[in-house]
Amino acid sequence: MNQFLKAFFAGLENTGKVSGETKLKPFLDLVVSLKQNPSLLIPLLRDLSDLINVKDPGLSNMAKPETGTVKKRIERRYRRLCRVQEELGRLDFKQAAPGSSPEDYVFSKINFSRYREMKEHEFNLLFPGSLTDFEEDFLKKNLGLNRNEIKSAIEGSYKKRDGLYTLERDNPLVFSIMRTLETSLENSPLFSPKEIEEETDNLFNFTGSGKMRNTALLYPLLVSGLDNVQISHEDGMTTKLSISPEGDLAGTFRPGNKPWTLVLIKKEIHPF
Repeated sequence: MNQFLKAFFAGLENTGKVSGETKLKPFLDLVVSLKQNPSLLIPLLRDLSDLINVKDPGLSNMAKPETGTVKKRIERRYRRLCRVQEELGRLDFKQAAPGSSPEDYVFSKINFSRYREMKEHEFNLLFPGSLTDFEEDFLKKNLGLNRNEIKSAIEGSYKKRDGLYTLERDNPLVFSIMRTLETSLENSPLFSPKEIEEETDNLFNFTGSGKMRNTALLYPLLVSGLDNVQISHEDGMTTKLSISPEGDLAGTFRPGNKPWTLVLIKKEIHPF
């Protein structure tokens, strides 16, 4: 295994005519072959291998919802779009009070009461996973709190009873936090170079391979490998991932069966 990893990462320097997916496949096969092991923390690599590495060319690359880290992140993005689409569909600016601004009217239509009591499944989809979907700077700018402070505020405000999470008392800050986590579309990259680097290091430590060169070249291969992957959501809708003409990894979601495209990873993060 050590020799394979050394040869694989050394071979990443050779751009040649070998396609990215062909070059990546042996590595993905290795990840798939490593059974779940609590001491090997590579959830992103495992999930990306599941998404990219289709062994039977006759099979559709259709991933089931919510069965891995990447899929859960995509599911949360889809649910945010569904919520935004639903709220936009209820707006009728003709009903706005005379003299009120569009922003005031939109704010007046927000249903904060939905955060007083949430079903366990819905709450668990939103929290705490959503905290990883946003940059620390974004959270600080919009909520005035860092990630750990937001986590503490939510955990200290909700109590679980009979399959429901109930807010102990109305709290404008918690309302604002939950609203942001549920509807903001200013997401972090779907997965970052740092996350892949950390998991690659975990793999090296597990196999006793030590540090290797060219590990940064793995990230753009994983990003490009998601081209044409489809994700199935809980409600039966599907999202198609693709590399856009500009070089971004984008997702075409269909909230309410209406296409809505989001950039998931910008080209400058994966320069290939």
